[in-house]
Amino acid sequence: MRRYLIPVLVVLVSGAFVMWWFSTSQVLKRRTSSLLETMTIEADSGMAGRQMKTYSLNRLLADSVKMETSEIEAASGTFERNELESGFSWLANQAKETRFEVEDFETIEVDGETAKVVLTLTGLVDLKSYRPVDGKYDVVLDWRKEGDGWRLTGSSWNPAR
Repeated sequence: MRRYLIPVLVVLVSGAFVMWWFSTSQVLKRRTSSLLETMTIEADSGMAGRQMKTYSLNRLLADSVKMETSEIEAASGTFERNELESGFSWLANQAKETRFEVEDFETIEVDGETAKVVLTLTGLVDLKSYRPVDGKYDVVLDWRKEGDGWRLTGSSWNPAR
């Protein structure tokens, strides 16, 4: 009987881990982290690496994304995926560095094929002449499940309260 106890426990723990790893909330956390990692550009990164991030952005965005921010008026509106890729490509070429780090995932609400991730993050966008993003932000990300996974459909950024 004892001989079977360890293999049974290993199977149960492995099964629980797999269920947790593939749960919708964990998938959305990883997808959100991937988005923020893609948007982060190290100061010492080369141009080729920066442009590769533009291509990585494609797999995370829906065909159109609604963006809202009180900080940068030109960044608010509904944008097609190619417009966002073009804008990010410009940013990758112009920025000294960008950095986005999750401080806390506050809530993850899933409603069938859509989800809302509410988080707090620390962000920095350091351009040659100014820093349009620098500090802590409350962020809401809207995701929609499509054939190839979750894609961003909206984002709202405001300075943290």
